[in-house]
Amino acid sequence: MTVVAFAEKNKAAAQIASILGDGEVDKFSVEGLPAYEFKWKGEEWLVMGLSGHIMNYDFPEKYNKWSEVDPGTLLGVDPEKFVTRKEYAAAIKNLAKRADRIILACDYDREGENIGFEAKTLAEEVTNVPVSRARFSALSPKEVRRAFENPLVPDHNLAMAAEARQILDLKMGAAFTRFVTLSVREKARTKDVLSIGPCQTPTCGFVYEREKAIRSFEAKDFWKITGIFAAKEGEFEGTHRAGNIHDKEKAAEIFKRLKGAKEGLVVKKTVKETKTSPPNPLNTTEFLKRASKFLGISPEVALEVAEQLYLAGFTSYPRTETNKYADDFDFKSLVFDFARQKDYKPFAESILSAPIVPKNGEKDAHDHPPIHPIRAAARGEISATVNIPQAAEVYDLIARHFLANLMPAAVFEKTHLHLQVQEEPFDSSGTVLKDAGWLEIYPFENKKDKLLPFVEEKEKLNVKKLSNTKSKTSPPKKLTEAELLTLMDKHGIGTKATAPTHIETNKKRGYFETKGKTVSILDTGFTLMEGLSLTVPILVRPEIRSKIEALIQEVEDGKKEFEAALDEGTALIKEMYAQLEANKKELTSSIAGTIKDEAALEDKKNYIGTCKACGHILKIVQTDSGRFVGCTGYPDCRNSAPLPKTGALTVLRSKECKKEGAAVLKVGNKYNWAVGIGPCFKCDLEKECYPPETVGPCPECDGSMFLIAFKDSRFLGCTKRCGYTHSVPKTGKLTLLDKTCEACGWKLFRLKEEGESQEEDFCLNRRCAEGIKYWKKTGPRNEARAQKKVSADSAAGPEMGNAARNAESPKARSTARNAEKPATGRVSKAPSFAGSRKESK
Repeated sequence: MTVVAFAEKNKAAAQIASILGDGEVDKFSVEGLPAYEFKWKGEEWLVMGLSGHIMNYDFPEKYNKWSEVDPGTLLGVDPEKFVTRKEYAAAIKNLAKRADRIILACDYDREGENIGFEAKTLAEEVTNVPVSRARFSALSPKEVRRAFENPLVPDHNLAMAAEARQILDLKMGAAFTRFVTLSVREKARTKDVLSIGPCQTPTCGFVYEREKAIRSFEAKDFWKITGIFAAKEGEFEGTHRAGNIHDKEKAAEIFKRLKGAKEGLVVKKTVKETKTSPPNPLNTTEFLKRASKFLGISPEVALEVAEQLYLAGFTSYPRTETNKYADDFDFKSLVFDFARQKDYKPFAESILSAPIVPKNGEKDAHDHPPIHPIRAAARGEISATVNIPQAAEVYDLIARHFLANLMPAAVFEKTHLHLQVQEEPFDSSGTVLKDAGWLEIYPFENKKDKLLPFVEEKEKLNVKKLSNTKSKTSPPKKLTEAELLTLMDKHGIGTKATAPTHIETNKKRGYFETKGKTVSILDTGFTLMEGLSLTVPILVRPEIRSKIEALIQEVEDGKKEFEAALDEGTALIKEMYAQLEANKKELTSSIAGTIKDEAALEDKKNYIGTCKACGHILKIVQTDSGRFVGCTGYPDCRNSAPLPKTGALTVLRSKECKKEGAAVLKVGNKYNWAVGIGPCFKCDLEKECYPPETVGPCPECDGSMFLIAFKDSRFLGCTKRCGYTHSVPKTGKLTLLDKTCEACGWKLFRLKEEGESQEEDFCLNRRCAEGIKYWKKTGPRNEARAQKKVSADSAAGPEMGNAARNAESPKARSTARNAEKPATGRVSKAPSFAGSRKESK
């Protein structure tokens, strides 16, 4: 008689073979995969481990071309189940042909039962021998032998519940993902797939709702009145009973009544003893929350570590909804085992010194016991056996939780003082830990107690200090992974086994990320959730998924037929899809616009600012016919502005247009342009925006001299346009300094000739003794006559006229005329006055 058993993984198969074969096991290969052979109870046994699911659902080939198939069609198509791991399928059939009976020994939950049925389906293609089921919750010798000595009938309903979930998830995920992705691609250039999932999307929705609350939060001022009180045995703080006072005048009024107070009174003292019970036994959700909160491990990693600890025989099966132990659970033997481990010995001995009574929860899902250690082990043994970082920490958490669950409650003494200062009530509270109880072994929950000095009723206290402190209300905190798991569990999003996967999927899609213990939504996730929330909120919220989960549970419980559940679930999905189609325009406009905005924000060179018409992004747009400033909200928003036809454009981020132009651009090296207004040299506010940097007082009028620079010449001119000009060195880098001449008060210049390292500071004023020294020293090469009036045919005259009239020379006028001709397409802004330059060559 040959018995063939299929476990879920190779490691479990090896453990089962080792236990049943008492260590006398031969390993062999079947279709290139490992299997184990041994004898047990006079029969030949062959055990093989699978690799999770070896079959999967998908749509027929003709439906897999996105561009050719209407996504909504998928909701009416029955998916087909395909073999995805052909080598495993061949191995199953190979062994099945040799079997007189088959035992399914996969993990006992929906997915495990479904994986077992995949093996059963393939085996039945080549044989019709009896098939039974071995159920166990731990890979301990006692559990494994009991399960194989008493095999049960495979649970068809449990397997079909997993089947229903796979089909409904595929239909919704494929149809919705294709619809949203293809719709957005019609309006925005993106290769990204915008993934929508029946559990993935509501999970992201929880993070989005918290982020939205944080972003919309408006801080409010409040005042808090506190006092420092001194008793014989020490000082402590008390708070006015009004708490956070949002009315400034009210806080000031109370504080005024307290002015000058030197003494307070203990009106009443209340001392109350309270007990904190141990935590309930660990189910999967609670384990994942505590691993995240206390160890900083992500749910997916925590579940993987727990799975490996289970396969190695250290802990029980990690996927369970049960949080209460069975009445016949053998606590004593397990605690005796822990009494032999030095890290746990004192706690185990304390437990054994009294009757063992566990603190149980209320849920018995009749699947597996709570997660608990199978045997005591030292950290070194755990690390050597399970080669995963933090395996020892996870085991320690499970072991300490198990032992804490069997220990007495922690006892606290809580003291509350009712104080009075000038008839105003104050309160102060403190806590003292009297008996650590279960907290002694559970360092994760230890709280820092606020201790109060001993005082008696009617005792007078010294008031050391009184404060009226202004603060601001704080926004909601970001979700932690533990809080996210709690929300998912509360709303029925996913199962104990799949919840970590949905969190990890959102991370892989780039929808949110974890930083430390908190979850932060990313731009793509916020954009997608915002679009869905505004148009098809039913997709983001958990209600529909909860209904689908309820249908799946009814299949598992045998209350609903598989086909009926599929029909009802598909009807719910079609209801959501109809809303998606009805709101396609709004949804895609919202998402596509944000995608364009993000791309425009990253393009720093062409980014202009925010469109006042629609709130999207303004950017420089280049076309074959010209350039202009356009909005990423196009075509819904047609706000635009022209730009000058020629000249390199540089956005001056530090400049702000006083006429509310969207931005100020530098055009070449010639002038400035305000987007939506035009060239700055034509604006009546130019001098206010770009006041010239003056050198000193004009010798001829009450104006000031400033440097005017053109491409081929430079000189000093008067701000009052009196006609007085002053020569400057014709060559070299000329820099206006903040230092002034002690003789005349003009600002000094610094000159550096090309190719020379020497620099000198000097005064240029020809009517100043220091300036005359400089001009005499430089000699004829820089000599140029100062003149009060400049004739019409002199070189300096027209230049000065141009500067005084905002660069209106023929050349400048040509530049301005070109600037005024908008590029084909839209509306525009302008340039700045060259005379404002501080230095020139």
